[in-house]
Amino acid sequence: MSNRDLKGRYGSCLEHGCAHAQDHHRWSRRDFLAGLGLAAGTTVMLGATPVHAMVRSPLLQALQGLSSERILVLVQLEGGNDGLNTIIPVEDDHYYRARPRLAIPKHATLPLTQTLGFHPSLKPLRDLYNDGHMAIVQGVGYDDASLSHFRGTDIWITGTDTNSYLNSGWTGRQLEVAFPQFDTQPPDFPLAVQIGGLSSMLFNGNTHFMGMTLSNPQVFERIARTGHIYNARDVPSSAYGEEMSFVRRVANDTFRYGVAVQNAASVGVNHVSYPGLNQNNLANSLSIVARLIKGSLGARVYHVGLGGFDTHGTQGGVNGRHARLLGYLADAVRAFLADLGALRKHVLVMTFSEFGRRVEQNGSDGTDHGTAAPLFLFGPGTSGGLFGTGPSLSNLDVHGNLKHGIDFRAVYATILQHWFGFSGSASEAVLGKAFDPLPLIANPTDPVVTHTDSPALPQVFTLHQNYPNPFNAETTISFTLTDSASVKLNVFDLAGRHVRTLMERRQRAGRHEVRFVAAGLPSGTYVYRLRAGRHMVSRQMTLVR
Repeated sequence: MSNRDLKGRYGSCLEHGCAHAQDHHRWSRRDFLAGLGLAAGTTVMLGATPVHAMVRSPLLQALQGLSSERILVLVQLEGGNDGLNTIIPVEDDHYYRARPRLAIPKHATLPLTQTLGFHPSLKPLRDLYNDGHMAIVQGVGYDDASLSHFRGTDIWITGTDTNSYLNSGWTGRQLEVAFPQFDTQPPDFPLAVQIGGLSSMLFNGNTHFMGMTLSNPQVFERIARTGHIYNARDVPSSAYGEEMSFVRRVANDTFRYGVAVQNAASVGVNHVSYPGLNQNNLANSLSIVARLIKGSLGARVYHVGLGGFDTHGTQGGVNGRHARLLGYLADAVRAFLADLGALRKHVLVMTFSEFGRRVEQNGSDGTDHGTAAPLFLFGPGTSGGLFGTGPSLSNLDVHGNLKHGIDFRAVYATILQHWFGFSGSASEAVLGKAFDPLPLIANPTDPVVTHTDSPALPQVFTLHQNYPNPFNAETTISFTLTDSASVKLNVFDLAGRHVRTLMERRQRAGRHEVRFVAAGLPSGTYVYRLRAGRHMVSRQMTLVR
């Protein structure tokens, strides 16, 4: 693999080895695992994708008793879904004037209200809506919305303001605050699972990675068959093959949830046909989620995605690219809920996208990045119906974009409080602000008291796990001080040799971040050590070239 292939947030350490591969033969397996720091929350690689696993926590133990094992499935519409061509304002002349070639004619829509219609590709969802098992939340967004794919996605994943930059996801923080003993109470099954794509920050806490990623359906099928992520025997008959076999065996041994996933997959069986599995990646991912849920894996949160919504050109109207994507969404969700059978009452499905599109079409028969858009909730657990007010197409913001009416974090707060039973103060601790929940859940769970209500401050200081890890070229190391202190942050190799001094000065109380650029250093495992006053703590990180 070239260095170009290794660029980005994640490397591929366990698949491709490191510069000192021959040294592995002189280590015992236990030494090798200890050297990589493979404990709860450690990164394992699937190809070029890190795999993490979220563990059982007091929060989820409380949820088991309160909510009959309620599950959240997050469906990410990647690229920025065009909300105006999803839920169509059929009586608004501004819409038809702004989109002479893309607008959906009123007669082609599926009637929703006197002034709104479904895109015709959403027909498979119409029965869900009529049965009260689909909620449409209109005009969702946030102040000073970013129109960057990367930044917009980060904001939705982290649940923060435009001007706040975090490396943690809202789901990761909720579990980390609720479970301070994460390191000492590892589980035997994963609590949250992402199917497909690169691992995002969604399951990343302030200190730990807290989610398991199966990079593609092929990886899932391999684990379902063997309980392992790699075939350690299918390697070249050479010294390189011997090294690869060793590293793959280590990866298999480290992936602690292989047996749990295999057992769930062997019990969970799909009982319906998912349309277009070869073309519809979302259907494929949701079919796997259904198997894991029906196989009682134990996970409470799943994250799946459907890409292609960045429709700058040739978007289409009644037919075309966007219509096809909406059809994929509708077919996959309907099949998924049908497949779950009676279990669907315990499952809430929520869509989200990094932003909507602009009101007017562009010169390429597409739409450019915009702001507010609708999102959907599916399942018997929803109240069903239409919530919020559609944004005005004539009263736009200073940039000519739609004004949002509902902050996306109010939806998150609703899920935390009414679906998972968080108290208001616990929800505020997770989201950083208080948001009033919306009437989206049919039978809200009564709030319970957990120690998320009064999260403990770190004692003296906390040294967080670097992110990303493993990393290529550079990574970020962060720490939190409860009081001002003289700090010294150093990097060492595993032989104890000093590599770099990253910081040596007095720092105020609060969270601090330091960028570590590993220029000139070979691949391998390094130790970073923080000394604050008389106290000292170390963590390990893995550099991949």
